Amino acid sequence: MGLPDMAAAARDGTRPLWLTLALWTVPGLVFLLAAGLWLSAASLHDLSDSAYDRSLAGAIRAIDLNVSTESGGVGVELPYPLFESLQATASGEVFYRIATDDGLVQIGDALLPPPPFLAAGEMRFYDATYFDRPIRVAAFKRSLDRPLYGAASAQNIIIEVAETTGSREAFRRDLIRRAISRDALAVLVAAVLLALGVRFALAPLTALKDRLDRREPDDRSRLDEAGLPREVRPLVGAMNDLLQRHRERGEAQRRFIDDASHQLKTPIAVLRSQVDFALRSADPEATRRTLEAMHPVIDRAGRMTTQLLALARAENALLLDPSQKATVDLPKLLREVAWLHFAEARRGRIDLEIEAPEEPLAARGSEPLLFEALSNLLDNALRASPRGGRVVLHVARSKGDGWIDVEVRDEGSGMDAGKMARAGDRFGGGLDASGGGMAERTGLGLAIVTAIARAHGGDLRLQNRPEGGLAAALRLPTPAGDAALQLKAG
Repeated sequence: MGLPDMAAAARDGTRPLWLTLALWTVPGLVFLLAAGLWLSAASLHDLSDSAYDRSLAGAIRAIDLNVSTESGGVGVELPYPLFESLQATASGEVFYRIATDDGLVQIGDALLPPPPFLAAGEMRFYDATYFDRPIRVAAFKRSLDRPLYGAASAQNIIIEVAETTGSREAFRRDLIRRAISRDALAVLVAAVLLALGVRFALAPLTALKDRLDRREPDDRSRLDEAGLPREVRPLVGAMNDLLQRHRERGEAQRRFIDDASHQLKTPIAVLRSQVDFALRSADPEATRRTLEAMHPVIDRAGRMTTQLLALARAENALLLDPSQKATVDLPKLLREVAWLHFAEARRGRIDLEIEAPEEPLAARGSEPLLFEALSNLLDNALRASPRGGRVVLHVARSKGDGWIDVEVRDEGSGMDAGKMARAGDRFGGGLDASGGGMAERTGLGLAIVTAIARAHGGDLRLQNRPEGGLAAALRLPTPAGDAALQLKAG
């Protein structure tokens, strides 16, 4: 990957892991290397000065031991072997100066730069320049045992020894070069170890990718988390949850296809036989009666198809995106559902009553789905109620448990315990209508209501009424921040 490719990858967020690690670690390593070299250079400077300064200090002590004032003046017997050894060690030149603080005595290199202020008995090391050449100077000051040349008091004598810095500079450069080589080798080893660590750390992910590549398209079994790093297991867990949802969705679709094919097979076969009979019949009256017999079959097939599609839509709503939910005024929605079924109730001479508070009662969810659920409950109630009966639509907030109940009550024959237990299943049974000639039921209506209730975090509760009939209650949870969700009246 070239630099333009890496730049483009960095912009679109697809750069490889090794590049991300390098961008995070290399600047830090470079900073640590530079800081380490700076500290090493400072330490080596001090260490080299300390080592070489000891030689200068030894020369000063040797000169000081050979200073004599017996003659009334200053006499010095220079330690030439020591100077020769010092000059060989310094790989350069050595200078010295012996003087009194009054300047009357000057022995040696008189043009050496004077030392800074010295206290008696103090030795100091400093850098200076001598004829435009850098030198390192050691200076020592002490009081003489007797005054010189008849002075009133004893003078101080200052001894300076200096050397050129070429040797110690070469020594420093050699040490710094070694430190750079050592640190560069350490960084290189760290980079190699980091690359190997990344490779071995990503090996389980590569193996996981290979397992996914070898999977069959319809294999939705869980991924094995064994051998994976702890940081990757939450990702694999999320993938397993996704596979589980896809497996459940696929199973639901398979059941839907099986149920749809099973339920639509019979009416289609009946229609085909009736059409064949009508085509073979030469009697117009027989043809008309055949067509009339086809009408309820077509109605039943159409209703079943509509309910199957509604059930599929309701089950897909189990993954309803929260951003697609809205605030729904349940009393208003209940009135719209009642108005839709008003003509059907009127044909059956059924009284349709609504018990709802005047103020808005808010729920959060999908208004089309809730409308579908309430429409199915009311349709079941109207079909189950006898002619001249009464159906009540009731909505209220439950006391103390934070739920909203939307209840549909009828005066039909109710439901036995077995059918009630299977009411939320597909074709698990429904209400046996005692009126309207509807003795055959598909059992899809309550399955639709159950799926929609679960999609909204609620449930469907069925209960036979003591006075006769069934009470079907769609229970919905009170939305969070209920006060903020209340709709304005009107």
